[in-house]
Amino acid sequence: MPDLAVSKVPFWSAIITPTEGTLTVGASATAYLDIRPPAGETWLINILTGWTSGIAGLSYWFGISYYDYDGTTARYYASLLQIPSSSLHPFYNVAMVITNSRWARIGYYNGHSSAVFSAYYGYSGFKLSQPIWFPQRPGSPAKPFKLPTDLPLPDPIKPLDKYKALILGLDPLRPDDYELAVVLEEDTPLAFDPASGFPVERLSVYVSAKALADLVLRFRRGVLDPVKTGYKKYLDKWESEGIKLI
Repeated sequence: MPDLAVSKVPFWSAIITPTEGTLTVGASATAYLDIRPPAGETWLINILTGWTSGIAGLSYWFGISYYDYDGTTARYYASLLQIPSSSLHPFYNVAMVITNSRWARIGYYNGHSSAVFSAYYGYSGFKLSQPIWFPQRPGSPAKPFKLPTDLPLPDPIKPLDKYKALILGLDPLRPDDYELAVVLEEDTPLAFDPASGFPVERLSVYVSAKALADLVLRFRRGVLDPVKTGYKKYLDKWESEGIKLI
């Protein structure tokens, strides 16, 4: 098959094995899944993604964008946003050309204040035999996705100071604005390229500082369950570091 592929269809060198997975996104949190080829590879992939659970009339969204990092500045090219408006959970299908320096980022925002939602993603495609164009959105240069900040965290979560950052576009209605946030996890490897061991799927999860402070207050009052909101694992991690919030 590889010999036939190269001789008959010379622009691609291998098939990317069909890959799929599910993510859980905690209350008031935003999760980003990066699909990134190893260095030197260009992929033409088809991505299918969408929510598999949610509640009608609430603010939740997903989108697919290009993302890049030049060694100093990480930038996010927001696009292809879907905001479900009913109990239906639409899926989005998009084809992308990605490289190690400009890759695919799928974003999921769960605007519910107390429930965990789940999402699906799947992709397949071809490893191209030679690099081709880099897509570039017109207009002004993209902003850095993440910035350090000296802004103070709300009192209930002040001990998480080392995890704070300004994150671009956490609110889908304000995609060009930064918001004070807490990093729940960053660049967690989910899958690896079998040939090189490079992590081709990585997950990052953020929550606005204001939303997390409200969650923690409700945890303390016993009116909200950390397990059902998806925050138990983060509270346990922070407690292992000597940071006890509830």
